[in-house]
Amino acid sequence: MTERAIRICLDINVLVADLLGTIKERKGTASRYLVDAVRNGECDAGPVQLITSVPVIENWASVLIRRFNYDRDSADETAWLLQDYALEGPLALPPSIMVGADHIPFASEEEEFAAAQAHLDASDAKLFDEITDDRHVLLSAIGGKADLLATNDVDDFERGPAKALSNRTDVILFPMVGSSLAIGKPSFLAHWLRQGIVPDAGFIASRPDEFVLPSQKDDHGYS
Repeated sequence: MTERAIRICLDINVLVADLLGTIKERKGTASRYLVDAVRNGECDAGPVQLITSVPVIENWASVLIRRFNYDRDSADETAWLLQDYALEGPLALPPSIMVGADHIPFASEEEEFAAAQAHLDASDAKLFDEITDDRHVLLSAIGGKADLLATNDVDDFERGPAKALSNRTDVILFPMVGSSLAIGKPSFLAHWLRQGIVPDAGFIASRPDEFVLPSQKDDHGYS
């Protein structure tokens, strides 16, 4: 039987942390481990498939220009390596182009209009921001049926149907049709993957004493 590929989506801030680690010659970081996993198509827990999208790639190129002083050609070349990683993965999935879904990248029509207007008014404005708006990353993960979404800003995804876990700030669950997406910090995800374990929603559900939803506690706070 073919081993199931682990579908991993990376937030922009994980890519930033990996690049900063390279610049500062830091080895063995959680972000580096995850980026290496999607680059190589495997990790200690098995085959790895990168889940990404055109908006993520374009935003990554924008970040490289704005924060790391890349020129346009170098930024595009580096950012579009994500497409190569995705296509070279065990499932050979190309970056998705999100044209519509139950989860839109803006909280309201007013927010969408404001972003579009800002984009028209300023040449350096952007529709997506890697710090204040992670909705496009979430949409990519949902559209690609990711098992794991790695981000340094877990709290930013704690909205709508997302379910926080009691006494934990490093992972939340986001329900999808037929499954749930585990959204975790690189340290959380890398810790388990290094042990050969996929820390997805199924794994979390299998350890009720360690991962408890607040709604599963009684009035005294006990599970």
